[in-house]
Parts: sequence; structure tokens; C-alpha cells
Amino acid sequence: MISQRLLSSFVLILLLLAPALAQTPEDQSPLDRQEKQEKALELKKEVERKTLSLLDEVIGSAVTLKNPENRALVLTGAADLLWTRDEKRARSLFKDALNNLNSIAIRFDEKMSDEQRTAYWKLARQRKEILQIIARRDADMALELLHASRSQTAPTRAAINGSTPFDEDLRLEESLAVQIAANDPKRALRMAEEGLSKGLSFELLNLLARLNDKDSELAERFASDIISKLHSENLATNQEAAWLAAMLLRMGLRPEDGGGAIIGPGSYIGGGKNPFRLNERQLSDLLEMVTAAALGSVPDTSLFSLIPELMPEIEKHLPERVPALRRRLAEFARTLEPRERMFMEYRELMQHGSVEALMEAAAKTSDKTREMLYQEAGWKAFTHGDTERARQIISDHIQDSATRDRILESFSQAAIWESMRKEKIDDVRQMLSHIKSKDERASILAQLAWGAAVKKDRKLALELLDEARQFVNLKPKNDTQLYALLQVVRTYALVEPNKAFEMIESLVDQANDLLSAASVLSGFLLPPGMFRKGELMLPPGYSQVSMQFRQFGKELAALALVNFERTKAAADKFQRNETRIMARLFIAQGVLSEQLGSGLAQGGIVPGY
Repeated sequence: MISQRLLSSFVLILLLLAPALAQTPEDQSPLDRQEKQEKALELKKEVERKTLSLLDEVIGSAVTLKNPENRALVLTGAADLLWTRDEKRARSLFKDALNNLNSIAIRFDEKMSDEQRTAYWKLARQRKEILQIIARRDADMALELLHASRSQTAPTRAAINGSTPFDEDLRLEESLAVQIAANDPKRALRMAEEGLSKGLSFELLNLLARLNDKDSELAERFASDIISKLHSENLATNQEAAWLAAMLLRMGLRPEDGGGAIIGPGSYIGGGKNPFRLNERQLSDLLEMVTAAALGSVPDTSLFSLIPELMPEIEKHLPERVPALRRRLAEFARTLEPRERMFMEYRELMQHGSVEALMEAAAKTSDKTREMLYQEAGWKAFTHGDTERARQIISDHIQDSATRDRILESFSQAAIWESMRKEKIDDVRQMLSHIKSKDERASILAQLAWGAAVKKDRKLALELLDEARQFVNLKPKNDTQLYALLQVVRTYALVEPNKAFEMIESLVDQANDLLSAASVLSGFLLPPGMFRKGELMLPPGYSQVSMQFRQFGKELAALALVNFERTKAAADKFQRNETRIMARLFIAQGVLSEQLGSGLAQGGIVPGY
């Protein structure tokens, strides 16, 4: 069975890699060229002219796409590239993109099927992405289009998790305010305060962080606004309000972490360039609310997982509540599964205890708890720089060989990355034997090679790449293998384009075969929705996958400056219309994006550098 994630990743990475085919066997390596910067800039202008012509073809071909979502994706990408060159046309394309989405009539209904619900949320997500792109260009236009394309039937929070009413467009307006804050923090605050009167959301913390980057006084005012709103809510029964209060506490108590708040696996809110700190009045107010909710007759159980982390501050500001809170925590712990109970009981020790304290506690506990505490002691020793002691703790006290090996390898990986950061190449190569994963070894060697290539040490770069090539799978079967191969290819494209060309050409052929097979299997072995009307559906998952690899896309797309025609020919090697159009769009993004142009002007990757 073909994995939907692997197929999406494979195709999108190939689209990002397509510009590397700009190199022909006859091309000299950029490292071997000594052209003057003036000539490079002159060449860039010529390539830009050709790329704008290519972008016109992309825009014209958008009408050949069968699905409105795909058309919207292409038009949005093209509009964003044209904004600084032809703003009037860009505005028209942005409107066309949203009109394409609006042509899909999916009304939210609590009785809709899971498939219909998924389709609704995918559409809502893509609409949000487009509006956020527009907001970076013109906030007023984004808000105007948001209101003009407002959903006819917005879902309620009751339809999602049985809680309080939820306004999808209001949350989207708040997310736009986060972007507006970068240029107009006062206006963003006005928008946020208006939205705050209608409800709460975690997006408010992201906005608070952005406001703090621009104006700490505005951020302090907005934090007070949020706290005032929280006073009007019942934290014992309103889960969203309870979590918002607790996360605001964490965000304002730990500025050394960047002011962010972790709300679950892979979920992170807040953060910002400047750490945000609650003032004493705000801190006391929030602690009062959170502890009162935790001690209430019907407490919000989700708060209990955060109380141990907040305990040091509670002991400082509300010491009289500590005994009751500890009793309530013990009562709550008895309702948990054994592993959850164990984690909660020792959470405060794991966060604030020393290595010695963890070791002492581990020696007095049961087997499962003991191993958890020894693991925590090992990691704490490692993060404090005592690598040998960390390895000794794990080797002596973790009985399960698979767990023990996994942790020791994690130590090795962390040590390798630290040596890479310090550019100790010989140390890294010596430590590679501790890494069992071939993909990981290839990735590390490829990154070392990239560093050597940037420093114009072509001999070392090729030596490292040839070593890395032994560990990569030229026909990747999963994301990890594909990512490792991508890292090798992008550096070959810089120092020996012919090898990069050969590897990517093979990948293009594989992608075409994979897509051909997938289109046949669509509806049978593949999840529904991957293909519609015989066309691969790119959005909205495309952006999530491509962001993981976009860092390489711009570097490889820059090679279009060496041989634009070869790059365009590479895009045309994709057999399917939708992937061919997207490959051309990625080429245009690589050449025309303002970030790449800035990098070129500052001496980035250019022919003959």
C-alpha cells in the first residue's frame, strides 16, 4: 500500500528539487567560477525576465487544473511573487484564488460525515493560509476578503468538543492581527481587544508575544485585558479559559525559554524575539484564579497537570493554599493510570531536582518509576555537560537494552551536533560509528559537506559526499530516506552538478511511476481525497510538507541562474499536469522571491561566487 504521507512528501520534494537540474554535465561548478558580482547581477536580471515569462505561463495554465483548491494554490503563489512587480495584477490574482475556494459550497453541519467534515476543515485551512499570505502584503485587503468570504455556516465549539461557542472567522481575524502586529501594533491591539470581547482563544498568546516584540507597554496592557476577560469566565468549567490562564502563567514566568508555552506534543504557542514577563499584580491575579479553579468543587482536571510546574510560584505568593492543593493533587493522582500517576507525582522533582536528588529518589522506588527517574537523571547530567556520568547512569541503571541503546544513541547524536556547531569535523567523523541509522549518518555527512562547500573546500566536500552516498537509498521508501537523499543531492548540486543531475533524474522518473500507480489505486488502497477528478490534490497539506524542505528549495532554485533553460526542461519532465505546473511555480519562487534576491545581493549562492 502506498502511504499518502510518503507520496505527498515525495512529489513535493521533487518539485522543490527540480531547479537543481539546471546543471548540465558540461556546466562548471559554481565553486570553480570567478565571475564578477556585476556579471552575476546582470545574469540575474536576464533570468528574472525569463522567469516572469514562465510565471505568466503558470498563471495561464492554472485554468487547466480541474480542482478549485489546486487553482487557488497556484494563483496565490503567483500573486505573492508579483506583488512588488505588478501590485494591481497581484491583487486580482489573490481575489481569483479566494473566489475559486468560495466556489466550493461546503456548509458545516453537525450531522455531516467524517469525510465531509475533513473536507470542510481542509478548505477552511487553505482559506486561512491564503488570507495570511495576503495580510503580509496588505492587512486591509486581507480583512476585506475575510469578511467578503465569510462562511455561511460557521461551526460552533459545541460541534467540536462540547464546550463554548466558537467563531471560526473571529479566530482567523485574530491570526491576521498577529501578522499586523509586526507593522502596526496599535491597530493589532485594537483588533484583538474587539475580538476578546467575543471570546477566548490560544491565538491571543501568539499576539501577546508579537506585541511584546514591538511595544512592551502595549503587551502589558493586552495581558491585563486577557486577565480581565478571564475573570468573567468560570475556569472550573471552561476548559479553554482554564488552559489559557495556565499557559499565560507559563509564558510570563519563564522568559528564559523565549516566552513560549508548550500545550501538547508538537504544539507550541507564544514565543517571540523578546521574552514577555508578567508583572507582580498580573502574576498574583492569575495564580489566584488558577488555584481557586483547581480547588473548586468541580475543578477542571486539565489544570492539575500544570499545578506542579507552578508550585514554586504558588508557594511564594499563596503559601496558605499549598497544603490543600497537594491534597487535591494526591486525590486526582489516584484517578489516573499508573504511568500518568507516576509522572505527575514526580513531575516537580524532574523539573527542579538535581541529578543527585533524582538518583536518590530512583533508588527508593519501584521498577518502572525507578527507570523513569534514572533516565531523567541521565539527561540532566548530559545537559549539564557531564557526558561521561550521563552515559554511566544509563548503562548501569536502564535494564531494557532497546531503551538503553536508544538513549545512548541520543547522547551521541547530541554530542555530534554540538561538535558540528563548533566545526570539529574530525571529532564528528570519529563519533559517527555510534549512530546506527544510515539515514542519520548520511544526513550528518551531507551537512558537513555543505559547510565545506560554502567555504570553497571542494575536495573535502566531495570526500564527505562520496562517503555519505554509501548510506543513502537512491530509491527512498519513506520520508527519512528521502530527506537524507535530499541533503546529499543539494550539496552535490553545488560542487559537482553532474552527479546531482543523475540522482535527481532518477528521482523524477520514480516520482512519475509512483504517481501513475497512485492514480490507478486511488479509491481502492489509497485514502480518499488524495486524487479528485483524476488530479493529485496538493493543498492544504502541501504547505506543511514543503515547509520542512523549503530551506533546500531556495538554495537549489538559485541554480536556475546558471542554466535557466535546463531548469525549465526539468520541470517539464513531470508527466502530470498539476505537478508540472507546481514545479514551474517553485522555479519562479526560487528566482523571484525577495529573500533569494536579497541573498544574492549580499553574496549568497550565485554563479561564479
